[in-house]
Amino acid sequence: MLRTLVVVLMLANLAFYGWTQGWLTSVLGLSPEGDREPQRLSAQIEPGALQVLQAGSTARPAPEPAVAAVSAPAGLPATSAQIPAPEASEPPTTASVPAPPPPICLEAGPFTPAEWRAAENALRNTLGEGPWQLITREKPGNWMVYVGPYKSRVIMDKRAEQLRKMEIAFEEAQDLPAEYLPGFLFGRYGVEADARALQTRLTAQKVKYVRVVPLVKPTTLHTVRIQKADADIQERVAGLKPRLSGHLFEACKRP
Repeated sequence: MLRTLVVVLMLANLAFYGWTQGWLTSVLGLSPEGDREPQRLSAQIEPGALQVLQAGSTARPAPEPAVAAVSAPAGLPATSAQIPAPEASEPPTTASVPAPPPPICLEAGPFTPAEWRAAENALRNTLGEGPWQLITREKPGNWMVYVGPYKSRVIMDKRAEQLRKMEIAFEEAQDLPAEYLPGFLFGRYGVEADARALQTRLTAQKVKYVRVVPLVKPTTLHTVRIQKADADIQERVAGLKPRLSGHLFEACKRP
């Protein structure tokens, strides 16, 4: 019995000695130093990245700036340097384009009926049917009731005396073309029918050789207007003058 006890104590002493020397750590997983501070520190991974947060906080550490690898020159070890990622550049500003000038009102004319036929073809070939409009105006004529011309002053004076005795109003023509001088003027009319009516009355009163002479013949005049002519239209009509009987597109006299 005593021998057995001695053997057990010897075995226990040997086991304790092996444990203190660390021989049993790999076998039993028991370290004589336990979990003291040196072992715990050596087992840490990147301890510098550890941050202590308050209770209930959900904040996360800010991400580190992007790291760009820098190639080392030949013969030197490769290193990496922390290079901040390039900031997004602002898009280039677009240069402002000046606004086109506003359209203006242009007109050309007036054209006589004969001139208008050629001008109309030129306009249709240049502008088509679109931006221009035709303004037509009737210009009234002018007629005079007249007797003459007289070959001599003597005959004219004798005829004037007869008209006074007949109490017929007349005047000596002065502001007429030379082919009608000298002569007597009984009236001017803007309507041919009115002049014809006076001629009929004078003939009934025995006034000889009285006639109706057109001083200005009635005619139709055409004016072309482009109400809104932009820069393109202005350029296209600028060269039409030779084809418009010498007429030129100019700013509208009236809106």
